[in-house]
Amino acid sequence: MNPPPRYPRRYLGRASSLSERVRTYWTDEGLEVDRVDNFEIRRRRVFFDEILLVTLHNTRGFLISILPLCLGLLFAIMALAARSEPDASAAFWVGAALFTAFAVGAALAPVWVVTVYGKRTRARIHFRLRQARARQVYADICRAASDAQRALALRLSNEIPEPPPPPPPLPLSDAEPPPPPEEPPAEPQ
Repeated sequence: MNPPPRYPRRYLGRASSLSERVRTYWTDEGLEVDRVDNFEIRRRRVFFDEILLVTLHNTRGFLISILPLCLGLLFAIMALAARSEPDASAAFWVGAALFTAFAVGAALAPVWVVTVYGKRTRARIHFRLRQARARQVYADICRAASDAQRALALRLSNEIPEPPPPPPPLPLSDAEPPPPPEEPPAEPQ
């Protein structure tokens, strides 16, 4: 039995929240978004010819700094509890300082976000401390969307047929015969 055919796709980036992990891939037709909610994986597509809006903005990573800050506070509490042992207390203070410094750095580091809105779906990609990569992905998506939409518009404009002639008028009642079709006037010779 032959395996299903594989089509090429290229990994672009990811976006994470507390409850889901989102990975975005580039394909020939559009972007594929794999959303993982606990144990369920859902795949959606944003086709290049259906893209309505592409945005690029930056934000701060406050969400990722919550866990290191909590660990820093835990180490500080343990250091206060171990005051009678100076070596253990110093080790806990060093751990608290490291976790707190990491939390502050993560909270202040810029996160560049590329968001692609389609007719029914959206894709978002986060780039932490990689502004050049975010701008490159943004430009590539905009270029691919404009090319696909231009090709679709050209194809549709070539396929538009001439409208058919209007149908003859209907009789006013069933008893009356339909009027004879009008003949075009003859050209003078």
